[in-house]
Amino acid sequence: MFPKKHKTNIKHKYFMKLAYNQASKVLGNTGSNPAVGCVIVKNNELVSLAHTNFNGRPHAERIALSNKKINFKGSLLYSTLEPCSHYGKTSPCTDIIKKRSIKTVYFSKFDPDRRSFKKAKKKLNKCNIKTFENIHKYIGDCFYKDFNIRKRTNNIFISSKLATSKDLFISEKYNKWITNVYSRARVHLLRANHDSILTTSRTILKDDPMLNCRIDGLQHYSPKRFVIDKDLTIPMTSKIIRTADNISTYLFYNSIDNNKLNKLSQVKVKTIRIDLKNKHLDFNKIILFLRNKGFYRVFVEAGIKFNNFLLDNLYINDFYHFYSDQLFGNRGLYNTKNFFNKMNKIKRSKREIEINLFQDKLLKYSLK
Repeated sequence: MFPKKHKTNIKHKYFMKLAYNQASKVLGNTGSNPAVGCVIVKNNELVSLAHTNFNGRPHAERIALSNKKINFKGSLLYSTLEPCSHYGKTSPCTDIIKKRSIKTVYFSKFDPDRRSFKKAKKKLNKCNIKTFENIHKYIGDCFYKDFNIRKRTNNIFISSKLATSKDLFISEKYNKWITNVYSRARVHLLRANHDSILTTSRTILKDDPMLNCRIDGLQHYSPKRFVIDKDLTIPMTSKIIRTADNISTYLFYNSIDNNKLNKLSQVKVKTIRIDLKNKHLDFNKIILFLRNKGFYRVFVEAGIKFNNFLLDNLYINDFYHFYSDQLFGNRGLYNTKNFFNKMNKIKRSKREIEINLFQDKLLKYSLK
């Protein structure tokens, strides 16, 4: 039989996990605000739950407490992030928490935003509302890694991925697919969890990908698409160009071809001219453009050459390695052994999770 305190800890972790499940529904889709989940419990019963609305407002706590038919007095509130306590476009969440007579607030992480950092705890405690932090803190550290980096350094968060055979080849002479349908579905989910996808003309010319989310019910989460195409080489017949009227598509270029630019404009592709650096588009200026336009979670889908560039220049924050149980041997093309050896030598490189995807596996690395 568990001690009473242990049972209580399990209960708090259970409800906080529910809150994270809510937050995960909008990860990458809340604009400049973090994705937050909120769960409200009264007499050990779940009475309300919510997540941050799309584009960041209203906040999760405000939505969860908005039902005036529910008597929230004496309830426990679980939030994945410290509730906001500052005035912005709306009044702070701490105000509605006080107004609804919440008894206790549990949260997983302090808000790294200087306007709120540790202030909600003080404000709520003054109103005789108890607060407890660090519930599932490790989950919070991983979930809010991008938000912490943005608030600390003002940098965007870059994730990338590669799919390989068991012997680390990224292509094979006769097969289009290396990994199985479960791995490919996970990639679609990763797309939905980012606000932008970045690829290269080399990838478009080789694979002609659509780069959208094709999971039933999540199609509207397809992120904006960005292509690095210095010399405007991708064909007008490519899937990414032909679908630009449905999914916002941007193209970074340098060479001037007015005829091609006019054609791209007619099919609603937005073009951005970027200066050169060492004969390539200046990647720092691409990052600056993304950040200034409010894109904070970037998912890179490109080949080994561009991934090597990102790794060598320490641009990657998280890396996803999908690999199958197939051995390509002499049939394999473009071995990535040197890439992964290099990644493992990076001082802050850490393998965070391993997920079985039937006969495939997914390894997630945290690089900074």
